[in-house]
Amino acid sequence: MTNRSIPFLILCACCLYILLGASLIPYAGVQNDEALFSIPLYLFNPKDLSISIFHHRVPLMVMSYVGTLKTFLYAPILRIFGANVWSIRLPMVLAGAATIYFFYKLVRRAVGTKEAILGAFLLATDPIFVLTDTFDWGPVALEHFLLVTGCLSLLQFAQSDSMLQLAGGFFLLGLALWNKAVFFWALAGLCFGAIVVFRREIGERLTPANLGVAAAAFLVGALPFVLYNIRQPNATLGATAHFDTANFAPKFAMARGALNGSGLLGYLAMPDWADHPKPVTSWRGRVAKWSVQHCPVPRKNLMEYALVLALLAAPWWRRSRPAWFCLIFMAVTWGTMAVTNGAGGAIHHSVLLWPFPQFFVAIALASLPWPRAAAVACVLLVAANLAVLSQYLLDFEQDGASSVFSDALFPLSAAFTDPSEGAVERPIYVIDWGMANTLALFHRGRLLVRPADGPFQKDSPSIVEQDIIHAMVSDPNALFVDHVPEKHIFPKVRERLDKAVSDAGFREEPLRTIFDSNGRTEFEIFRIR
Repeated sequence: MTNRSIPFLILCACCLYILLGASLIPYAGVQNDEALFSIPLYLFNPKDLSISIFHHRVPLMVMSYVGTLKTFLYAPILRIFGANVWSIRLPMVLAGAATIYFFYKLVRRAVGTKEAILGAFLLATDPIFVLTDTFDWGPVALEHFLLVTGCLSLLQFAQSDSMLQLAGGFFLLGLALWNKAVFFWALAGLCFGAIVVFRREIGERLTPANLGVAAAAFLVGALPFVLYNIRQPNATLGATAHFDTANFAPKFAMARGALNGSGLLGYLAMPDWADHPKPVTSWRGRVAKWSVQHCPVPRKNLMEYALVLALLAAPWWRRSRPAWFCLIFMAVTWGTMAVTNGAGGAIHHSVLLWPFPQFFVAIALASLPWPRAAAVACVLLVAANLAVLSQYLLDFEQDGASSVFSDALFPLSAAFTDPSEGAVERPIYVIDWGMANTLALFHRGRLLVRPADGPFQKDSPSIVEQDIIHAMVSDPNALFVDHVPEKHIFPKVRERLDKAVSDAGFREEPLRTIFDSNGRTEFEIFRIR
């Protein structure tokens, strides 16, 4: 590599990632959790999750463990570009590309140029990184960006003693905690890794001035999260910090699925045995089909084997402290996930270990005394990543998105028109999970969308819930949206609504059935008469 080729290679890695992410954007509908950030903008802004500043209610959190950082970032984007699948997803794809660039800078400063380029290409083509950052229902894209940039700033502080870098690093880590409270897992990994591997450097810099700057910067970054937990004492930890050691096996299996790239097959897109397949017509679909047909194992990459071989290559990297830091970070971060009750068992949790698996494998490859063998191994790893991504893209192209990401969400949104000025608003009651946030986002709050599953979650509703049910079923202007019966997330909710309608002497009148691009029925719109 020459000095001129290095920027070109990093540009190629970032552009390759953007191309991969952008090619996936149009296939899936905007999932309900993907639209979660827009709730304070367009659906509701509860008093207990916000604070009043100059008679304006400013949202602090979307829910007890998810902050409104993404909400504030997207407010101007949606105002300028409107709400569509590109304005929602492309910014997170670009955030992923920025993560790759700063990851390259982090690895280059910590270890060297070879390792940095290897790591950048491993991360840019990693199937789970591409998919979770593009669709960002976790949400994880900002977590990855803030983790990498925070570590880079702290490394620059360690190398230059710049107080500005110290403050910047802890501010970014504080932002990550506000963005999503499960960043506690990564913080635990960072702390243990730093104490075990870099305790001498930490001891030299452990001065009152440095401690004060670090604590103040972290507090400023996490301030909305801190304010929320002061106003609602222990709300986040009370809801999330419960220990459970009974689910190690399934959580480990999920982590393996994230590492080998197969963990989201059948979740984002329908499997290749689904009904109503479509012919492959687009150029990217044909490229993906060719790749899958010519790859011996297109459903798993080689990262599991690479990680095992990297551990066996310890004689060559054993003196590399960044390698040991990566291992400790992964072990502690996954360990805290594994003992957290009700969390840590999903792909969007496991991927919070990223990009440290790629960091470690890059160090191990570059440490080998056979440069050509390391280069060939990297090419094989990248090729296997691209083959798995081709399988995902082919499943999208041929079999369509799965129900929770269904592209039927697009025609469902188009079925409703924003009320004209002065017109009477029609309440739209969303009976099942998976549509309310998306409808509110696509119409930017102009529809009177109301999640309506709450009063029907139990067989014996309270008096207040009975009043809400009566108001819903007796409103002649109201429209109701639900999944078709075979796609219900909460089937009991619809059964209880049907009973309430029948008991009131009313009937349900179907208005429209919504299909996905494969011709499968997904949603129904009806009213009560």
